[in-house]
Amino acid sequence: MLAWHGWLIVALLLLLLELLSLGFFALALGLAALVAMSAALLDQGATVQWFVFALAAGVLAPGLKWLFRRYAPSRRTSCLAGEGQLQEGEITQLETGEYRLRFEGDLFMVRSASNAPLIVGARVMICRFDGITAIIE
Repeated sequence: MLAWHGWLIVALLLLLLELLSLGFFALALGLAALVAMSAALLDQGATVQWFVFALAAGVLAPGLKWLFRRYAPSRRTSCLAGEGQLQEGEITQLETGEYRLRFEGDLFMVRSASNAPLIVGARVMICRFDGITAIIE
């Protein structure tokens, strides 16, 4: 097996691994492996190939992270679950009759902390999240 075959296999495995992750880290390493593969195709030695891989990974990892943060489609303003900041959502009812809370374009299961009845169309304040269930005032 030639060196560039190894780099190609590693790149494909890392790119497949990226499908299971969220941070673009495996993508950056997979692309860096493709860059190292090009060095192998140019008949560079193993030391040069590893140096090219490390340099490409060092540039691509923070570069992709910056690009993702800058151009990500989500511009959510919400905080993480349990941070305690009150946010507003709207009660909606599914065709099945179940109530949901519409919050930033997503639907969440909803429960009232005071067991008050849920009114469709009402704007409510979210106290916190219990798992994927929104607890409202």
